Amino acid sequence: MNYWLIFLTGLTTGGLSCLAMQGGLLAGTIATQKDEETTGKKSFDQLDWLPVGFFLIAKLISHTILGFFLGWLGSQIELSLTLRLVFQAFAALFMLATAGNLLDLHPMFRYVLVQPPKFLQRIIRNSVKSKAVFTPAVLGFLTIFIPCGVTQAMEVLAITSGNAVLGASIMFFFVLGTSPLFAALGIATARLSETFNQRFLKFAAAALIFLGLSSLNGIATVLDSPVTFEKLTRPITYFFSAERFAGASIESSVKVQNGIQAVVIQVQNNGYSPNRVRVQAGTPVELTLQTNETYSCASSFVFKPFNIRMQLGPTDTQTVTFTPSKKGKYTFTCSMGMYTGILEVV
Repeated sequence: MNYWLIFLTGLTTGGLSCLAMQGGLLAGTIATQKDEETTGKKSFDQLDWLPVGFFLIAKLISHTILGFFLGWLGSQIELSLTLRLVFQAFAALFMLATAGNLLDLHPMFRYVLVQPPKFLQRIIRNSVKSKAVFTPAVLGFLTIFIPCGVTQAMEVLAITSGNAVLGASIMFFFVLGTSPLFAALGIATARLSETFNQRFLKFAAAALIFLGLSSLNGIATVLDSPVTFEKLTRPITYFFSAERFAGASIESSVKVQNGIQAVVIQVQNNGYSPNRVRVQAGTPVELTLQTNETYSCASSFVFKPFNIRMQLGPTDTQTVTFTPSKKGKYTFTCSMGMYTGILEVV
């Protein structure tokens, strides 16, 4: 295992991909706490680093523990797609509720913050400090249930290691690599909100709304819902597409050989290639997915209309055979709905 490479993956693509969802939780929590801060006796000036620090420490501990058990139990502990989508929906709704609280839309949104139990408040002896420590720590620990695409790839790597210590080390160095970007986001959230409080809160709320809706759209995409952003905007994107101006389809048509349609899709860090394939109805399709140093959500492949799900390693090849019987356009996607493609059955 090259732990330095794993650390660099977290520092670059890992941090950026995880920031969209987990970073929204951190920023939303800090912004809400800053909004509740009162001037005078209690100030957050000396506590700005606490929420960020405890969020990152709890996140690092939880993922190291996860890596330990993944390496020990192997593939037996892998979360189901349904459970992953449930946690993704929870995170999206939490971000939307946090935005509602920041915008003061309704008193019920004030309950969105995770409050520390009273016995912990007595131990810490300071209600403001307890919120600065407890809430971010709980959310940081719970990010174990909200894995981004690159985190999922690292979990697969931990599983395939077949060793508890190796699995823990993989997750430790990866999450450690994501920490600088999260720390910068959290501290910037705390500092900027002091000077540009009202404007920043509105900006944070708008960002949380965008991230929450994007996450819910990803869930709808994975479930092949008839109502998704991509499907609603498909006529517009087609109007400006190269396919329309060329007057012909740019999709990859598959020929039938020995009674089977062989489709090979390269799973890349930025999606699938080709991402549009045309096959014939009633003829078996042999679908092969190939990865080559792929560390993104794309390696967790979901094809809901045909009940297909494949979890590929960073460098892997997997094949599945199915027979499409009905004509139409079917969407395949990663497990978070970030990367998609279309299989057209004619």
